[in-house]
Amino acid sequence: MSIAAVRRHRWLVLSAAAAYSMSTLFSAMKPILLTRFVEQHGWSNALAGLAVAMPFAGIAIAALCIAPLTRLSLRRLAVVFGAVLVTAELGSALGHASAAVVLALQFSGGFAVGILMGASSRIIATTDLAGPLFGAVDMIAVLLMSAMVAIVGTAVGYGGLTGGYLVAAVIGALLAVAMLPYKNPALITTASTATLVVSVRALAVVAMGVIFVTCSGLGFTYMFTVAQELGIGYADAGRSIGLLLFVSAFVCLLGGWASARYGPYRPLAIAFIACAGGWYGVVHAPSPVVFYASLVPAVFALQFNFPVLLDLAGSLDRTGRWGAIAAPLQTSGFAWAAILAGLIVGRFGLDALPKATAIGMLVCLCLLAVASRRRTAAESTFVRDDAVSD
Repeated sequence: MSIAAVRRHRWLVLSAAAAYSMSTLFSAMKPILLTRFVEQHGWSNALAGLAVAMPFAGIAIAALCIAPLTRLSLRRLAVVFGAVLVTAELGSALGHASAAVVLALQFSGGFAVGILMGASSRIIATTDLAGPLFGAVDMIAVLLMSAMVAIVGTAVGYGGLTGGYLVAAVIGALLAVAMLPYKNPALITTASTATLVVSVRALAVVAMGVIFVTCSGLGFTYMFTVAQELGIGYADAGRSIGLLLFVSAFVCLLGGWASARYGPYRPLAIAFIACAGGWYGVVHAPSPVVFYASLVPAVFALQFNFPVLLDLAGSLDRTGRWGAIAAPLQTSGFAWAAILAGLIVGRFGLDALPKATAIGMLVCLCLLAVASRRRTAAESTFVRDDAVSD
């Protein structure tokens, strides 16, 4: 990506990165708040897990409701749905003792974030730089997540759940404000109002993204459990894994570049295989050295593939509507991963996790084969228009 291209799309990248960072805020809060709900209110692990998964459920539902809202400018959407997010976090800070209140508010906050992610993704998908732009956006969001983990953790340490949600409200407000400089007046044109074409290939691409994020995230839930079994303390594991996550953010750029340079199919296939092998090595590691070495392909595969999958979804139609649908649905995979991992470990044990991941990656490879072959004539000749600039 040239310097001129970066300059031309700088406000779009900032706005989209802010929207994506709202979702990584939920990811940063998830493990911290799950533990705190159990400690502070005596909730069961299942109820606490549901509470931290609700934002991702809201993000998933938003993907199905975004089409009419893309008639509005991204700036207007940021004002309206940014306010919804902040209100949800403030309400949770005041009413976190009630499960019903937390579940409803966190769902609404996630729904707001899903709308903003989908809207910004749709704009990026209509450019001829979708892969690199998605890579840059995802990199910024992951880097910010590293900082948000520390900030939210400190807030919960000092102020409990109230402190955690208050800080989340402040972060949400700042991210919404960061979206405002982007001044594109509308997300769609008159020509883009035609009925969305639902094809086997489109469904395969979207399903592949959701399954990949879900199955590649199964091991994340129990990383610290494996570390403990190897004699690695929480503090040491936290520092090392935190550093690994920080470095992995830059792999997002590599994924975006690889998609633009080689197309999506070969990079995705290689990363699916690397992900399965990495998580097998993590769970069956005989030593801390093997554990950390295996985490590299396991973690890097997720960051590498995320922008590639978004780029592929964005290529499904000229107006970026499939990209808008895919982004929230892919992100919801982080919630399904936590829930599914708990069910698998509870029934089959920790050793079953890499097997489940491998099965998921095999399904992804099959869907990739479908996506690479089932192309309509319109899709085969589709070339993105670089019509969006700010």
